[in-house]
Amino acid sequence: MNAPHADLFQRFLKEIQLWCRTGKEPRSGDQDMKYYLDLQEKRLQRHNLKIDMRFEPEGEVLFSGQIINSLPFSDGAARFHQSTYFQPQHQSIDYYRADEKIYSSKKYITLYETIINPQPQDHAIGCCTYTCPNCGAISTISTLQEEGCPFCGTRFLMKDLYPKVTNFYCLDNSGISQKQAGNHRKVVWGGGMAFGAVFTVYHLLTSGENTILYALLSFLGATLMSAFLMYIGTSLFYLGRLLKQAGKYTGVIIGSAGSKRKITNTLTRYFPTFSYEYFEGKALSLARTILFHDDPSECVQYKGEDLSGKFSDLIDLQYRGGMGIQSIRQNHDRIEVVLKLYLTSTVDNGKKITEKDETVRLWMYHRAQSPADPCFSIKRVQCPCCGGSFDATQRKTCPYCDQEYDAGINDWVVTAIER
Repeated sequence: MNAPHADLFQRFLKEIQLWCRTGKEPRSGDQDMKYYLDLQEKRLQRHNLKIDMRFEPEGEVLFSGQIINSLPFSDGAARFHQSTYFQPQHQSIDYYRADEKIYSSKKYITLYETIINPQPQDHAIGCCTYTCPNCGAISTISTLQEEGCPFCGTRFLMKDLYPKVTNFYCLDNSGISQKQAGNHRKVVWGGGMAFGAVFTVYHLLTSGENTILYALLSFLGATLMSAFLMYIGTSLFYLGRLLKQAGKYTGVIIGSAGSKRKITNTLTRYFPTFSYEYFEGKALSLARTILFHDDPSECVQYKGEDLSGKFSDLIDLQYRGGMGIQSIRQNHDRIEVVLKLYLTSTVDNGKKITEKDETVRLWMYHRAQSPADPCFSIKRVQCPCCGGSFDATQRKTCPYCDQEYDAGINDWVVTAIER
């Protein structure tokens, strides 16, 4: 039986492939995801690169459970389901420069998507602000549904606004796919029968025996023996590949061991509705946004030193499924954490593209007295001074009262990032 949002999972999969070819933003992705995809697209254009990414699904879409997060409002609390969905995929990635293919990669991976959706029959969701998908103006969800956008007049149904994919990443799959297993059997039996036929003809010509029974027994014996040896050989090949892949992730496993428990136990004391899965996705999203940004100093959620040139070679960033914790502490009114993100970076030096595994350290903080907002979007922030809503990707100060916006009130802020 497929997962509840399997159709949305597959729709996003098609849309992200379309984004690679045309730059069209995935409608099923949330607004912050669209923002960092837009930044990545501009990075590719500066490198004069085009990307073509294709997925071939295998098996059903599954999900690992649901997390319910709360959003406090004066008249109640809107509640959201946040679930992680996954499916094995055959992934192909090609990079082109001036229409010449300069890099190609084929992998058997597991694709993960995080999907957020309001809890059914929760009327408090109407108080949440949302950026109009048509014109980009900020209004409450109830206004967009009941009266329509005050700026462009478009009305929306809830299905137009939620559910949305908030994050996605791929992990190398250590198992053997159904396609690979089928090819394995074909190689074993096809190779065994070919050897059996050659052996039988040779043996009949050299031994002088020419009975049908003798030929049949020779063919069966040679086929079974050669198939067995080929099975052992190919199995050892797959075992060697598995051990190599396991060695690749050994550092990730050791570095992230116990981190989930420590992060959850510590941060739940400050934020009762804390979700590790949400926090993990947030850290990855912030890293992508900052590292793909032309000028990170203009990013509201980055308050660190100049990064000019340090990450300009980066054209893609994939999560390796591990996050380590270096420290967690309270510093006055801030909760500060230092994370280690285990990533695979795709870099372009102008001549060739390479992949490399690396660890990125992330220094982050959140205001201790402010609850984490699982539906926070940098595209629609609310000024704590005057209450005005605006798009913080366009400016760092409130357009109504001219106060600088502190994203740490509603979300996490990065103070340093380094390789």
